[in-house]
Amino acid sequence: MERVQCGELTIKVDLAEEASVLVGRRAFLGSGGTFEGKYRNYYLTLPMNSLNKPLNGGDTRPPIKGRAVTSVFRPMKQGPHYPAGNVRSTKLLIRMFWQLFANIPAILKLRRIYAKQKANRKEEDFSVIFYSDNLDEINGIANSLRSVVPYLKSKGKKVQLWGSAFHTRTNGVVEDSFAVLFPRAVSMEQLGYADSELAAPYLVPILKMLRRYPADIMELETPSPGAWLVGITGKILGIKVISHYRTDVPSYTRSLVKEAWMRRYVLWLIRIFYQNTGPVICPCEAYRKILETEIKVKPQHIRVLPRGIPLENFSPTYRNTSELVRFLYVGRISSEKDIPFLEILWKEFCKENQNAELTFVGGGWYLDTLKENMKEYSNVHFAGVKAGKELAEHYANADFFLFPSATDTFGNVIVESLASGTPALVTDKGGPQDIINSAKEKCGWVLPFRDLEIWKTQLKQCCEIFKTPEYEQMRNFCAEHSKNYTLEKMTNAQWEFYKSIF
Repeated sequence: MERVQCGELTIKVDLAEEASVLVGRRAFLGSGGTFEGKYRNYYLTLPMNSLNKPLNGGDTRPPIKGRAVTSVFRPMKQGPHYPAGNVRSTKLLIRMFWQLFANIPAILKLRRIYAKQKANRKEEDFSVIFYSDNLDEINGIANSLRSVVPYLKSKGKKVQLWGSAFHTRTNGVVEDSFAVLFPRAVSMEQLGYADSELAAPYLVPILKMLRRYPADIMELETPSPGAWLVGITGKILGIKVISHYRTDVPSYTRSLVKEAWMRRYVLWLIRIFYQNTGPVICPCEAYRKILETEIKVKPQHIRVLPRGIPLENFSPTYRNTSELVRFLYVGRISSEKDIPFLEILWKEFCKENQNAELTFVGGGWYLDTLKENMKEYSNVHFAGVKAGKELAEHYANADFFLFPSATDTFGNVIVESLASGTPALVTDKGGPQDIINSAKEKCGWVLPFRDLEIWKTQLKQCCEIFKTPEYEQMRNFCAEHSKNYTLEKMTNAQWEFYKSIF
């Protein structure tokens, strides 16, 4: 970190690590200072109000716990934000391709620079960019990436985490000094997802970042407009562009989109995306089959790599005892997570059982409906969105974890539950079943998807084994099995995979 005297301002300039804020000549002069010597753009860490920038990028949302804005981009014109709609989605593609075509000269110029740099690059000295449009939201993808990238950085790896700023921000920002959220060019609400959007960032600041910090591998986390824009740019530059299958888009589309033509259109786009961003990382065997059969990715272009969790955040020691049998759900509260089934299941279960309670942790567009439907059940509680120690306590204090979703490609919450010593009930569809089935000792149950009678019977059996020696032993098995999914173990395997394809 070096200091640059700029008039009356002393500005910290980070010349070693990645950018904080892009400040051009006008920003320097506008701050009332002067810059001596040959001028160039620097990515700076500034006092948050030194250039009249909003402290949090102008975000109108409540602060997200565990995330802190450390830098703010200079203002750029805010792009439009559209309501969800089938026809409106084409506007995103038009604006996305306009960003691309308008910057073709700059991309081709940078390509020539990349070609020269690549010739002098050492084989072991490569860098990786992770790009995700939904990085500025609360979801499993964002939480996972915000754990993986700092860990890799702590091990001396050259990695960057990029995304698009949410439409509620007036400026792009950097959070926690490593998560770069670029200024948004266009966005649209995502159908069926509360507080989520499809977005594409401005390409100019991304090109400046790519020039300052050359990348060798670019991993795209979701097939969103921003990923298309960044991915196509990366391919033109000669960067190895790969993808990570983190979201079961075909299932979500069937669940949320009514028009058949739109479902076919989305599937067509998804196939183009994943067939051209290989190898595709897949977190479980169940979705390897979906990639092969539905998305038509060649088997040799798929690599199964389970994810890692920062297990040190979860522990059975947070547990407090209770006379009631405590069931827990953690995650997005929406229909694609099959919350309506869980609602019906609990009502049927309560007809014969009164010594149990169910807690929902999380938020989502179905939350208000769920609260209304369950208002007569005093044994149902809503804790809201939790993080940190509060979330860990909910996991540890639960006796059983319920997860009826069939659309999760992995299931971070399952590992978090097991790490807290809490057995899980999951469906026979999706990634969570792999976590339970791979255990050497019993850590939970894999039940038929939406089979009400079998699920109800299993809930009754859970109440019967509660507090028995067998149950306490199962809790120990859960904590032990979770150690197979440590952040260190899984992230090291992921990095070895990057080395093999570089």
